[in-house]
Amino acid sequence: MAAQTMLFGFLACGLALFVFAAPAQAGSSAIDCVSIDSAALSTGLSFDVRNGCAKRLSCSLTWTLTCENASGKTTSKAKQEAKFVVGASDTHQLTGSSATCKDSWKIDDVAWDCK
Repeated sequence: MAAQTMLFGFLACGLALFVFAAPAQAGSSAIDCVSIDSAALSTGLSFDVRNGCAKRLSCSLTWTLTCENASGKTTSKAKQEAKFVVGASDTHQLTGSSATCKDSWKIDDVAWDCK
């Protein structure tokens, strides 16, 4: 089982691009050929999951969405998950939405697992 954990947070309207890449070697383990690019949007966080393996992978991506009021106090916190399949040598895009937050937000405790 290949699993990676990423930790980061964003405030609404922030822009950032992060690249989380496993080694570029071809191997039989998903950790050897999966990379994740993420970028902050005004409505959440987008993830591009790239599969460099020669086989289809079943993946899950989890994260925690924290909503904050204008003074920075946490108003809600929710664990979220997306399950998907990404084809061999393909990319799957998904978004961690912050639509339920009224003021600011952060997404952290991001982890992925592909088999």
